[in-house]
Amino acid sequence: MDIFVFSSKNLTNIWAGIGAKLWAVAEREQSASAMGRERKSQNMLVGSFGALYCVETHALTTPFIVYSKPDKERVIDNVWPEKWVLPFRIFPLGTPELQLKSDDAKKLLPVFKRTGETNFGNVFFVQAITAFSATKIDVTDWEILMERLATKGA
Repeated sequence: MDIFVFSSKNLTNIWAGIGAKLWAVAEREQSASAMGRERKSQNMLVGSFGALYCVETHALTTPFIVYSKPDKERVIDNVWPEKWVLPFRIFPLGTPELQLKSDDAKKLLPVFKRTGETNFGNVFFVQAITAFSATKIDVTDWEILMERLATKGA
C-alpha cells in the first residue's frame, strides 16, 4: 500500500493543519522541480493514506485520509505563517500529541527489516524535494502506525 508522508518544521504548524483539516506544501519559484511536484501531486488520490513528520521532534505523527485532490490554483495564506500551495483536505485520525520517533520507527516497523534500510528518509520520503512521493509499506506497517498514532474514537 502507499502512504504519503509530509514534513513540517514544527508541531505548531502541524497543529494548525490538523485544526484546519488541511495540508499543503511550501511555495516555490516556477522551475522544473516545482512543475514535477505539481504533476506528482495529482497522483495522490482521494482516499489515500498519509501521515505527518515533525522535523523538530524527528517523529511521525497524525495519520490521515486524503479527502480532496491537491488544488493547483489555490494558495493558502491564513493557516500557517507562510504561504503554502497545492492544498488538500485531510481527515486526521489522530493528533500531534501521539508521536513515533524515527529511531523507534526503524526498530518497530517491518518495512525497515524487509528493505534492510537504516536511513529513515530513504523509506519515508519526508524531504521537501520528495513531496507527493508515495512510500510503499505493508498493511502491517500501517496497522502499527495506527496503533501508535491514531486517537481512539477519532
